[in-house]
Amino acid sequence: MQANIISLGRPITAPSLIPICHTVTPQCINTPIMVNGACRFITAVSLGAPFGAVFVENVDAADIAQTGKALAVHPLFPQGASIVFIQLLSKQSLKARFFEGAGKTASALQAAAVAAITAMMLQKTWESELDVLLDEKTFRIKWDRCGGEVFCVQ
Repeated sequence: MQANIISLGRPITAPSLIPICHTVTPQCINTPIMVNGACRFITAVSLGAPFGAVFVENVDAADIAQTGKALAVHPLFPQGASIVFIQLLSKQSLKARFFEGAGKTASALQAAAVAAITAMMLQKTWESELDVLLDEKTFRIKWDRCGGEVFCVQ
């Protein structure tokens, strides 16, 4: 059986193209921001829609509704964003949940890809392919770092 490969394009990390209000560094990667009295480390990425990605110890215990809503409308995201909460299960797999924020509509596939890209950017894993469990579905995400393109392999 031949694998079905879906191209998701190249991840955008340039603040002006996501768009985000971030001028401290060339990219918003693992940047600390205060939300609801807690410091969260957020990575901003776009795959057709703006996302903020945050690592947590346990996605099932995270307050996705309250924290997601606060992050989605944070001044960092002037046009809103969807927020992905990520838990590292192993060097080959992640578990994620996402809060769909204001602005462009995001898909579960995009959210899974953002989770994998963020794990790779933050060197949580050295793998170039990861399984991402999101909403009871597992997505196999591959990032060709040389060519820059992200794929879902089904």
